[in-house]
Amino acid sequence: MSGSVVLRAVSVVAGIAALLFGLADILVWIGGSGPFEIGFIQIAGDDFFRWAWGGAVVACGGLLLIAGGLRGAGLEGRGRALLGAVMVGLVAGCDIFGMICTSIPAGEESEAFFNSISGFIGGFAPPYTPAVLLLPFMAAIAFFLLKEEAT
Repeated sequence: MSGSVVLRAVSVVAGIAALLFGLADILVWIGGSGPFEIGFIQIAGDDFFRWAWGGAVVACGGLLLIAGGLRGAGLEGRGRALLGAVMVGLVAGCDIFGMICTSIPAGEESEAFFNSISGFIGGFAPPYTPAVLLLPFMAAIAFFLLKEEAT
């Protein structure tokens, strides 16, 4: 199996996962089920822009990954897959930025304004959003898509 075929297969599998996670984000926000936590995955669903809009972006990114993986090794297929990986990566980056911003101030029970170093680092403990869990795969897909030679 050539590297291009493996990359396309990984792109399709990651696209299916992104599509399912994006739809789950939207369904939880709509109220299909309450906020839930499975292992180290958390879907809270209380904020429209993160869960409804972010879920739509992740789902569309998953569709682009699937379409790019099924399209072939040409420029159009690689471009679709790269755009899908970037879309999921943007939502994951926003989630990580949110984790950073919520870890800076101390809690209400503390007299200090800024959090301690251990409290700041503790803000990055699981559970994570689905987009953050998909981020390493998206980064690898984007890297290998950009590295791949044009055919």
